Amino acid sequence: MGRGNVCVHGKYEGLYFIDRDYIDVYTAQSPDEEDCCLVKTLGELSYEELQSGAWTFDEVASGDAVDQVLEGFMEALQKRFPSFERFKDDTWHDGRRLILENGLFVIALEDNEWSLAVELLQKEDDYQSLDGLQSRQYQRYLDGMRDALLEQLPSIGTYTGPWTSGRIVREEK
Repeated sequence: MGRGNVCVHGKYEGLYFIDRDYIDVYTAQSPDEEDCCLVKTLGELSYEELQSGAWTFDEVASGDAVDQVLEGFMEALQKRFPSFERFKDDTWHDGRRLILENGLFVIALEDNEWSLAVELLQKEDDYQSLDGLQSRQYQRYLDGMRDALLEQLPSIGTYTGPWTSGRIVREEK
């Protein structure tokens, strides 16, 4: 579960957490086939399996899992809000990877050790002229982010206060 050690500070900002249970991938040698390996996410492994030494963190497969979740998230969010555009290059600012932006907000990723934070961050201008538009849009964007993430994942974490978090579970249809 995402922990609360990453937060946002703007008046019209928010975030959700992607738990490592869904994006950290481990592999183990298959007992049946020499050339094949078993693959599980962290959330699928028991404590005993993790402690057995048979399972190894797979950095490449984990990167692919993150990419797959983020691709689905960005596509779903851009369908809801066509004003959001992807950053063309791998863009970083203040330790955050920037993935989407429009005239009012940036959506960024921040490693939280226990999870990956997906943040809605306000764009700033010298005269705070964006505040009115941001105040009217940010809850819609947060709700859209939540729904787009839940299309990809069974649950997401929420920030509820310093060092605390909550959880939103996808409703089964």
